[in-house]
Amino acid sequence: MELIVSITLLSTMALVAVPMLRIPMTAYLEASARAGATTELDTVQARLGADLARALPNSVRVRTVGSRQLLEFLEVRAEGRHRSGPSGGPQSCPAVCNLSANHDSLEAACTERCFMSLGALRGDAPVPGSDYVVVNPLGPGVPSGDPYAGGAGPVVGGIKSRLTATAAVSGSTRMSIAPHSFPALAGTRRFYVVSGPVSYECDPTTQLLQRHDGYAIGALQPAAFGGAQTAPLAVGVTACRFSYTATGARGGMVNLWLRMTRPVSAGAPPEFSELVLMAPVTEGG
Repeated sequence: MELIVSITLLSTMALVAVPMLRIPMTAYLEASARAGATTELDTVQARLGADLARALPNSVRVRTVGSRQLLEFLEVRAEGRHRSGPSGGPQSCPAVCNLSANHDSLEAACTERCFMSLGALRGDAPVPGSDYVVVNPLGPGVPSGDPYAGGAGPVVGGIKSRLTATAAVSGSTRMSIAPHSFPALAGTRRFYVVSGPVSYECDPTTQLLQRHDGYAIGALQPAAFGGAQTAPLAVGVTACRFSYTATGARGGMVNLWLRMTRPVSAGAPPEFSELVLMAPVTEGG
């Protein structure tokens, strides 16, 4: 008799305890899902922030294709300022159409193939034969200021030329480029060494956020990335929005919003996490 009573009491206690145990277990699963999404969003924010810090000013393009959001920019490997007058010392570049004793300066409307930087370059070491020199970027579609004009090839009136060689000379860098006539120079005398384009692709249908690089510069913003190097950055992305606002000749502001959804358990509502990022892409000091 006592055994029957004990079994009955234990069964009753189990029926009461199981729902009570479900509450902390659900809370644990929700916290785990929330922590996983937050960690992934932190990684996305760090990577995107680092990329945009190296973006060429006035090179950001945004495009919507179906449910996909696409963000593209040109990555700066190094930057510097070019000479605008004679150095007072021996000239390093050959005479082209510069004034006498001023061959090392960069001149607009002149088929240049060599110029000198004013001091050392800032950034990473340029890669001759692969990188481009870009002068006075004003924005996609802007006449005589579009860094994408001509795609990967040279174009009359374009603002980029292939870098062919570099050499350190007396604290400066001699920049050798494929012969090109730049339509205008920046008032700051700034030039950029660009490695190539980078794209972020957000697709709520596949719930993926991906980064693409290693593809050629195109006059039109691409929607497909065959042959590119692709890295997934986040999964479970159920909504996103990219935008770019120009703030003047010096650059603009990238705005990004992402929502990530994480399932918790059967019958429980999913966990949502959001990332809001505002990043300036402007000319440096």
